[in-house]
This record gives sequence, structure tokens and C-alpha cells, in this order.
Amino acid sequence: MRTALLVAKVAESHGVLQPGDWPDVAVSLLLEGNEDPEIAELAGLSRRVNGWDTEPLVAAACERYEVSLPSQEESTDLVARLMADDLRARPAVVTAPMIRLMARFGSADFASDSAHRCFAAEEYLDCDCAEVDLEFEVELQSMPTLGLPAPVVQAIARSLRSTLPTAQPPHGHRDR
Repeated sequence: MRTALLVAKVAESHGVLQPGDWPDVAVSLLLEGNEDPEIAELAGLSRRVNGWDTEPLVAAACERYEVSLPSQEESTDLVARLMADDLRARPAVVTAPMIRLMARFGSADFASDSAHRCFAAEEYLDCDCAEVDLEFEVELQSMPTLGLPAPVVQAIARSLRSTLPTAQPPHGHRDR
């Protein structure tokens, strides 16, 4: 329960998990046998909820399980491990899905080296302009598992996973 809450809070802090996603996460946790009262209440909410509805319940559950947000580097690592778990269960149809996903957390001044590397490489995945280190993609996909049940992983990862192309993009350079 603690790991699931931690990963969900990290995903929320990165803008990957929205208030309306908490009911699905809570339902997946209940189906795995977690009987926390705040989680049960979250599961009963509509997807049209806002943070005013979810935040007190999430905060109470996080306090009970002593969940606090880690550093930027560690939180990026947790999201990467979440997505690696999701991709192991449901492979993507595009090349370098981890680089594509993790690029959303990188920029020139971002605190995570792996997210920055993904950000720098993502632009060149579908063109011949530069060589992309696909061994780094293998390294990302091989990250240690979080050990969460597949339905919990899918519920937390759903929003970020939806940003992946549904088909291999055409080969050629694209402008950002």
C-alpha cells in the first residue's frame, strides 16, 4: 500500500495523475485487498472530482502510511520504474517508448540526469539526424520492478501511457 501511494503521489506531483484518476487507482487497490477507509471513499468518487475532493483523503492515507515526496531524481526514477513495469506487462508499438515517456520530465535545467538524457534524445527517435543510444532504452526498460500488482500499475500509468503514439511515427525529422 505504501509503495502504491508513494508512486501515485509522485505521478500526481509530475502532473501524470489527475484528481479524476484517483478513483480508478483506489478501486485497483481495493481489488487487491486493501481496506483503507480513505481508499474506499476515493473509490466511490466520480472521475469528475477535483483536488478539493481527493486531496484530504489522499493526504490522510499518505499520513497513515508515512508517505512523503522524495527528491526530484528519486521521483523521476519511481515514474520510470512504473512505466517500465507497465511496458513489461503491455509492450508499446513504437520504438524507444521509455525515452518518449521520460522525455516529458526532462529539460535543460531538470534535476534528473535520466530525464534530461531522454529529453535530449526524444527529438531524434524518428529521424536520421543523429544517433540515438537505444542501449539506454534497454537500460530504462530493465529497471527494477516496483512489485505492484498489474491493475494498480495500469491505473497509475494510464495518463502517461496515453501520451505514447498508437503507431510508429513516420520516419523523418519533426520540429518541436
